[in-house]
Amino acid sequence: MEAVRRFLRTPASSAIGMLAAAVAFGGATVGLFMLAEHVRDSGLFGRLLAVIGFYLAGAGALIVTLLLLMAVLGPNLTTKLFIVPNKMLTPQAVRDLTAKEAAPATVPIAPRQGVLRVIPVKPEWWLDEDASTDDAAPVVAVADVEYRLPGWDPYDVAVPAGAVDVVAWVPRRDGSPGRRVRNSIPVPEGRVGALVFRPSSLPELPGTVESLDSELTGNPSMFRLALAAAALIGTAYAAWQLAAR
Repeated sequence: MEAVRRFLRTPASSAIGMLAAAVAFGGATVGLFMLAEHVRDSGLFGRLLAVIGFYLAGAGALIVTLLLLMAVLGPNLTTKLFIVPNKMLTPQAVRDLTAKEAAPATVPIAPRQGVLRVIPVKPEWWLDEDASTDDAAPVVAVADVEYRLPGWDPYDVAVPAGAVDVVAWVPRRDGSPGRRVRNSIPVPEGRVGALVFRPSSLPELPGTVESLDSELTGNPSMFRLALAAAALIGTAYAAWQLAAR
């Protein structure tokens, strides 16, 4: 029974998501088009509302397409086809991160404790002119205790087992802190709970403190999704035309 529930969970959640996206984006698009038609004599304002409506319609079509493909193809195949991993996450980089995550703990573990392993990634393009990877090192605050990491190698901290609050940042050259990012990381008792820290000193480019699995997901390919949406819309239109004859 549990296997059946797992099998139906993705299609059911995708169907709910498609319905919600269709109602939200479709309603907003229709409302904007009606408002644009009502104020079309105002010139620029009416055209602006129509353009926003077109963008909302396109975004809704992409979201519905992605959810439909997840329901039909499954999340794994959909991820392979339409999610583009970060360019820096090459297979070798993934193997290196996985090896760092699986390495034995370097600090003793007391009863009811686990080890939080911080794996900082050294992304030069995320640091502005006030910080460089040569003279800046990450700072991590675990459960309100601050740790200044000696470098960019993995760093282990013994913590009580359970959810651990983590705040991380990279100091600037002038001594001021960079953008602070925070997350809650689960740490199992007697084992290592690893996280990947992608720091940023730019407020406009937020860093992340996330689990390794989330880091490796990547971003949706808008081009591939647009092609899939166009193919689905074309197929639906052709089927409607054939049925109308």
